[in-house]
Amino acid sequence: SPAKGFDAAGTESDADTDTASPLSPLQRMDRLLDERISNASEAAGARERELAERQDAAIADREEQEQARDRSSSLLRPLTEEEEAIVRKAIHGLGPPDEILAYSDTDTVQRESMQKLQPGVWLNDEVIHYFLLMLARRDEAFCDADPERRRCHFFKSFFLTKLLHQEGYRYGNVKRWSRKVPGKDIFALDKIFFPVNVGGMHWTVAVAFMQKRRIEFYDSMNGSGREELQALLSYLNDEHQAKKGSPLPDADEWELGAPDGVPQQRNGFDCGVFTCMFCDFLSTNSPLFFTQEHITQCRERIALSIMRGAALE
Repeated sequence: SPAKGFDAAGTESDADTDTASPLSPLQRMDRLLDERISNASEAAGARERELAERQDAAIADREEQEQARDRSSSLLRPLTEEEEAIVRKAIHGLGPPDEILAYSDTDTVQRESMQKLQPGVWLNDEVIHYFLLMLARRDEAFCDADPERRRCHFFKSFFLTKLLHQEGYRYGNVKRWSRKVPGKDIFALDKIFFPVNVGGMHWTVAVAFMQKRRIEFYDSMNGSGREELQALLSYLNDEHQAKKGSPLPDADEWELGAPDGVPQQRNGFDCGVFTCMFCDFLSTNSPLFFTQEHITQCRERIALSIMRGAALE
């Protein structure tokens, strides 16, 4: 049988039928105050956690920026005496103009091309293409050391020349070029670099940030690259259709443009050097902190990378 109890008058009653007494006004006020204190404490705790998260994010961002600056600084480190000797011999040494000073598979650099790395000389495609090959070699080494890192790919300037044929956009001209990219899937890459020779007179580069859905145009003379950017987005769409059987997902969400703050040349002959440095720095996620004042040093860096057989770290 249910347990028994007694009411206030002493009458026996069932305990399970007993009901709680209503709270007095003072008790209700105490309870409301307790709830408000508890809510305020929870809100304060949430604000503290949010502030701590923001502080942690700010610290992480500062550390990342410092690491990026360190990477950028290391990319323009002073050369050793031995390295300076290699550079001098490569770009100022005497010998037959057609003598091959560097080679890798079918790519070569002749002496007369290396001499274009002297100050005040316009770079040719032989030097630029070979330096990009050295960047690709460095990127491969980085990815071997870090399996989580995505590869970069560096096309030659002939890619855009063929894509933007005299008769207009022609995907068929470059349909097979992606067979040579690491993993044979351009959509798994981190970045793709497309050097551009504008009218045989000016060097620039377009960069597709594949995982960020962005294509940017880097021009040391502040060009917009509108035609090249639109062509490259069309290329990515056609490539996705051809290789994966469907249009590029969310193609209308890709961002196209020329970023602010791109280093600018102050003459008519250093565009190729700037283009090489854009590729060099961006492929290691380093800020483009170099200026016209660094260009002679950059020329030496390109020469040393070519002679060493891999881009400097």
